[in-house]
Amino acid sequence: MTERVQIPAYTDRWMMGDRFGEVLKITKQRKNFPPGANASADANGTYIEIAHIKLDKSGKVARVVYADCTIV
Repeated sequence: MTERVQIPAYTDRWMMGDRFGEVLKITKQRKNFPPGANASADANGTYIEIAHIKLDKSGKVARVVYADCTIV
């Protein structure tokens, strides 16, 4: 799965000019509910897809929300 993407503009890496990279893998992370929220609200499995992206310029791996990435 070597998909080229542009990371979201709200990240520090994007502001430093390190904007493009390849997706290494996609993992799932539970959504965080505010304190005091009903614990059974997450029983149906609400997850966010996190993309691990190897950036071109620095070679570092950035973890960002996959839905916020732009495919190039």
